[in-house]
Amino acid sequence: MEDYFNTLNKLKSMDYNELTIVLGNESCDLDSAVSSFVYALFLHWQYHQIKCKVCTRNKRDETVYKDNIFVFVLNVDRQDYDLKTEVAYLFRQHSINDSQIVFKNDIDLKQLIMKKPTKIILVDHHTLALQDQFLAPYVTEVIDHRPRDESGWNYKEDTRSTIELVGSCTTLVTQRIKDLSALMSKELEFFNAYPITSDMLHCTIILDTVNFSKEFNKATSHDEEIIRFLETLLKPDDRESYRKTKLELLMNAKADVSSLTPAQLLRKDTKIFGDILVPSFPLLVREFLEKPNVEEALKEALITRNCSIAVLLGMDLKAGIKRDAAICANETDRADQLATFLENWDNPPLQLTPQISRPPAHRYYEQLNLSATRKQYVPALKQFLNNKSLIV
Repeated sequence: MEDYFNTLNKLKSMDYNELTIVLGNESCDLDSAVSSFVYALFLHWQYHQIKCKVCTRNKRDETVYKDNIFVFVLNVDRQDYDLKTEVAYLFRQHSINDSQIVFKNDIDLKQLIMKKPTKIILVDHHTLALQDQFLAPYVTEVIDHRPRDESGWNYKEDTRSTIELVGSCTTLVTQRIKDLSALMSKELEFFNAYPITSDMLHCTIILDTVNFSKEFNKATSHDEEIIRFLETLLKPDDRESYRKTKLELLMNAKADVSSLTPAQLLRKDTKIFGDILVPSFPLLVREFLEKPNVEEALKEALITRNCSIAVLLGMDLKAGIKRDAAICANETDRADQLATFLENWDNPPLQLTPQISRPPAHRYYEQLNLSATRKQYVPALKQFLNNKSLIV
């Protein structure tokens, strides 16, 4: 691993020929973080496998020759890393220290792309945030497990894409690594060289699918195929017990938010669509709304993110899956419109059952569709934003 992390020094000193950045999404959950890390590490390994050092050594001026480097960037500010409790847990379990990670605010992407040849690979998302739109011309590859959004696809025609509806983006990353390794006739060599990658990929699929829970209904046959492949490398004595133990550890890490304030929880796992803030919590929204100073935290989050409405999504796995949701806004008319829109949404139905609402929630719901995550809200929110007749 040390050989890879040493390349980060080259990023700081600009001592490289070409830079490839593997960038996850803004929520920076475990799927996004592990996908970006493992794929960047693989590209680094692949580059050095292909590069013919023996053939070129005598022809190369080592004082001027510079390698290409491959850097994973966690799409979150460094000071917010500890909010991503399950990410920090898994990376630290594998002795990946904070100092070895590049965070979004560690680098100036606008300056980097001007100074050196740069490529961007997007994992676990394919629509750039508004502030990152300047990166679109530099995107060369996309790996994502969401339905393709043509409205946000502003990339070059030759941009390579792997888009498939699976439970975890790490399933697709693993498949891509397998395919590229096979082309070099080195099917297992990357995983053998960096054994922690098999465990990190396996952990992420287990967490994302809630250990292939039928109730959660998120896993696909491709997820199952990849998890079995990874287990041929990991060789657990008891597969079911191994998976169950991992899920418990990861869920405990993800749900360990007792020390976080409402303001921190609103930053822990948040995405923005238009002027709608959509935080997702590892606890029920009902519990979040009972925390002290929550109303002030919500107001501040909306102002800071230039949003006018918050759609809060909660989940609890303590005794089976429970989900709830709330809509918070200063503009009650528009909040009512969004509430009605989501209640009537049928692709898929969110099955929002209205409950008694108390400030700061304008509307509060129990969500009966237990398999509907934030991904299932996204098409509804985008359609609401695009429906001009609903905009006050």
